[in-house]
Amino acid sequence: MIYLILPGQVRGGKNNMIVTRTGRRFPKPEWAKWRDAMVAEVRRQLPKGWQPLAVPCAVKLAYIAGDKRRRDQPAVIDAVWHVLEKAGVVTDDTLLWAKESTRSYDKSRPCCAVQIFEEAE
Repeated sequence: MIYLILPGQVRGGKNNMIVTRTGRRFPKPEWAKWRDAMVAEVRRQLPKGWQPLAVPCAVKLAYIAGDKRRRDQPAVIDAVWHVLEKAGVVTDDTLLWAKESTRSYDKSRPCCAVQIFEEAE
């Protein structure tokens, strides 16, 4: 089991992509900046010598919003999963499956707490 905190407001990923006329897809600069900051933060929290998980994992997510804007769960999960894969927590974000999630609001301490458990086969 590993426990990680993504501090600050999570920026949803699914609506932060740009598609060019030729069909090329890339993230909006402000979202990419947030993602890269979260990747660096997650890497700081990983134990020394961490090897990315390459097995199916169950995830418990505690989402604490810093404002009362409407957000949908798939957008939050999509962004967090991308961060976890890019940070090297897992080899592929398709290995992550949300088993439990909560949401709340706290203007003074927005974050997303993530617990990852290897699933028993």
